[in-house]
Amino acid sequence: MACLGCEIKEQVSRLDVDALVREQLSFEIDLAEEEVRDQRLSICEQCEHLNQHTCGKCGCFVRFRASLEKKSCPDRKW
Repeated sequence: MACLGCEIKEQVSRLDVDALVREQLSFEIDLAEEEVRDQRLSICEQCEHLNQHTCGKCGCFVRFRASLEKKSCPDRKW
C-alpha cells in the first residue's frame, strides 16, 4: 500500500518519529488524554491501513493524529 504522505516518512526510524511527533505536539494546545491516545493507538496498530508509522488513508503519523483531541480516524474507527 502506498503512503499518502511524504516518502521520507517511511524511511525514518521509530526514534526519529517519536522526536518529530514530540516536537510538533509541543505546539498544540488541544491534546487528547493519555488514556484516549493509547486506546486510539491500539486500534491503529490493528488497522489494515497502518503503514509502519503512518496512516495509509491520510498520511499522518498515527502517534500525532491519535494525540490530538479534536482529530478522528479517517476510516472512522475512533
